[in-house]
Amino acid sequence: MQFINPVEILELDTSEISAVDNSLIKKAKRKLFAEIDLSDNGHFQYKGLSLTKTDCEKVIDELESPNALEFYSHLAKNNLLNDFLVNGNDKLFTSFKQESIYKLLEFIKFISPFFAPKFDKAILKAFVDEDSEKLRSILRTQTLISTADLNVAFKSLSIEIQNRIQQIDSLTKEIKNEESEYSDDDIDEVIDLIVDLFPTETLNQLPAYFQSQINKIAAAINFLLLAIWNEFNTTSVSLHLLEHLLELNIESVSKPTFQKNYDIVKKKHEERIEQEKNAPTLKKWASILITIQNLIKSVENKNVQASDSLDKIKQIVTLTELNALPSFANEIRTQIGYSIRSLSISCWNKQNDIKSSLALISFALQINVSDDAKLKFKQDKTELEELEKKYKGVLVCHFCEKNPPEDNCGISQTIYKETYRSYFPRRVQFSYTDVTIPRCRSCKEIHSKGSQKFSLIFFVALALGVIIGAMTDGEHFIIGGIIGAVAGWIVGKIIEGNQVSSSGIKDSSESTLSKHPLLIDRMREGWTFSKPSA
Repeated sequence: MQFINPVEILELDTSEISAVDNSLIKKAKRKLFAEIDLSDNGHFQYKGLSLTKTDCEKVIDELESPNALEFYSHLAKNNLLNDFLVNGNDKLFTSFKQESIYKLLEFIKFISPFFAPKFDKAILKAFVDEDSEKLRSILRTQTLISTADLNVAFKSLSIEIQNRIQQIDSLTKEIKNEESEYSDDDIDEVIDLIVDLFPTETLNQLPAYFQSQINKIAAAINFLLLAIWNEFNTTSVSLHLLEHLLELNIESVSKPTFQKNYDIVKKKHEERIEQEKNAPTLKKWASILITIQNLIKSVENKNVQASDSLDKIKQIVTLTELNALPSFANEIRTQIGYSIRSLSISCWNKQNDIKSSLALISFALQINVSDDAKLKFKQDKTELEELEKKYKGVLVCHFCEKNPPEDNCGISQTIYKETYRSYFPRRVQFSYTDVTIPRCRSCKEIHSKGSQKFSLIFFVALALGVIIGAMTDGEHFIIGGIIGAVAGWIVGKIIEGNQVSSSGIKDSSESTLSKHPLLIDRMREGWTFSKPSA
């Protein structure tokens, strides 16, 4: 729809509106048509337009309406607005001033169909050029657009924004599907792309008409940054995109989510910076973590004894140093804690060493791990303590109370219980059973050394007693042997006891065995180590 001001083409712009009547209009019309007839091409040149008689006659007929005459006359004197309606001359925006006639709904309805399309082109150009000052000036004139023409006035800009949103949606899809041309080396270029496509300064000037699209822009950027977060080894790109997103004037229920995402990404980005700064320290502890993993395999393969595992952990993990590391090491601390827990489990599952397992989980509890991890470690420790209590003397050697029992190292002991006795005639009936008392190899060796010393001393004393008795009186060698045997037994037992006690373990005497968890209840029920006799 082309705007033509009949007052101008009839050259009535200098006349007072009260003087303009039908006769004046007809006279001016005849003059205009004569000029057209005399022209070379039969057209009238008007502000760059080439008008035919039909074009002119159509708009001249509108002057029959008093309102139209008044409005055209006003526009003829308001050159800036008039020229904008004719050919879109944008000088209007730099010198626009509100006038009382702009408050008339009839006037707005009159010019709006012509104003809206020109406004549409002007606002699109200002947005594309990112000319914030020009855009602000253009938007001051939107009062000249009727509600019915808003879709026309904002159509081109709305399409432009939608096309840009679709461009970002397509990029997000490509990144998710791993079809994007971006790599870790150049993904940061996406930041410039978003800034160029969605300049916050110009977008934030747009009226409420565009609020829905601004919300969609924010959502599109959010989906893009999440895709980048998941697919690329970077936090800075997502952080910058979120910063740009939050600069938009968003009115959406998703805004708290955007803010939450920003807080999460910012924290992770700060941790990443801290990690890069402390890379040498992290590398050291990562190496320690690998060492622990190798130790777990050695324990599982029984190349390393479970009882040695705690000492090895203490050699490679300095608790004070590990716990003193800043927050950037939270993850490595937790990984080390869980690795020591795995070592604890291996000591129990593969070597049945509950003492070492408990010691290791207690060590892990001293590490400043997350609350969830610490709770898990405490649960493990409680379960192990309950097992240790329930199977006391079975899971841990009764004699040293340190090492796990080992195969072929136990003490086999026969116990008896009298079931019937009569005196006339004298006879006794009894039950018996063989019980194996679990024992570790170390305690077996210590007990064996004590027994060997006892045997040696006993037989030496016996021999000496026999020899001495024979020398004093040949018939007294038996008495000498008895005296030597008694003395050897006493001295041998003392030395055997010293051998065991100096090693810090319990002896293997019947009095000690009777207190073993496997036997103590049976002893109370009447079982003995001595075979009942009639």
